[in-house]
Amino acid sequence: MKVLQLGKYYDPVVGGMETVLKEICEGLCDDVDFQVLVSNTRYRTVHETGKINVTRVATLGKFASCSMAPSFPFWARTFDPDLVHVHIANPLAELAALSVKRDIPMVAHFHCDVIRSIPFKLRSLYERFLHAFYRRVDCIIVPTPRHVEVSKFVPHYRRKCRVVPFGIPLSRFDLDEKGQRRVDDLRDEQPTILFVGRLVPYKGAEFLIRAMTSVNARLWIVGEGPLEESLKSLAVALGVSERVNFLGHVSEEDLVAYYHAADVFVLPSITNQEMFGLVQLEAMACRKPVISTTLPTGVPWVNQHGTTGYTVAPGNSEELAGAIEQLLSSAALREDMGEAGRRRVEQQFTSAKMAEGMLQVYREVLSESYRTVESAEPIEELETQVNEVY
Repeated sequence: MKVLQLGKYYDPVVGGMETVLKEICEGLCDDVDFQVLVSNTRYRTVHETGKINVTRVATLGKFASCSMAPSFPFWARTFDPDLVHVHIANPLAELAALSVKRDIPMVAHFHCDVIRSIPFKLRSLYERFLHAFYRRVDCIIVPTPRHVEVSKFVPHYRRKCRVVPFGIPLSRFDLDEKGQRRVDDLRDEQPTILFVGRLVPYKGAEFLIRAMTSVNARLWIVGEGPLEESLKSLAVALGVSERVNFLGHVSEEDLVAYYHAADVFVLPSITNQEMFGLVQLEAMACRKPVISTTLPTGVPWVNQHGTTGYTVAPGNSEELAGAIEQLLSSAALREDMGEAGRRRVEQQFTSAKMAEGMLQVYREVLSESYRTVESAEPIEELETQVNEVY
């Protein structure tokens, strides 16, 4: 089976979509012959061969969060795959997908919508183009049933949707002796909260820093972004700068240590741009209770309120502080929720299970008997697919 993957970037570029693409390819490379086509970060086309062949297309820069790689559609047409797998939202990949032969089956992997980042004058044109793309694809993969409802476009094509949850490699988050020594060095008697993510508005770090005025603990902030300086200024203005530590970018090895050394993990996102929150899985894999927000996306579907942690209203620092204090006040509660989170990841969110579900979709779409069901599927039927796959 030959599969052409159309993505934004590929490892070592860091990002949620990039992580999922890498895990799929590495998880299925023994069963599937992958060709990965992504944008480069510079104006040079590079071909990398190996177990997974990667072509990084020369890029002029970005426009409206989209890579400007003029030869991307050309390269997409040079391959002869059995199936095309497109990671969206990515206007460049969507355009390239429409340029390949019509008789090649196509799977769209829905991560998010990007309509807000498209210049207003171009939105109507892009929406028509996107509907043409969704009509073309044979199957739409969504990581949670909630992704169907929160999208502006996917609900029109729910009959094509299949649920395959994102997954992570559990072994990456287990500690060896060196890792345990690093955790021991980080730990002290001070209760610790951890945030991991880009420092951009939708991540809601501002509201977590405001919550620190009511919380007697230390906050570790792992990540970089355009809001870093303003967030540091906010911490100073609120008088909590001595307890809020900006750690910037850390190595993968150190990140695992920070997860294990912390007492509580918080994902305080405030908009639907946070569609899933892979970092929740990483914290749960390290047996940490999670506090996230009640967005209409897949975020609270991953973190089950009262079982693996708590969910609070987006942008509500008081409610966030209350949930943090409740967890910090009980080691037994943190342990119970942490163990529940680890079990949830083991049961539904491993890389192996994601690869298994993806391979099942590939085989289904390529089978001669595959036909798209014309009647719309209720969202309840999509929810049952997770249990059917696993």
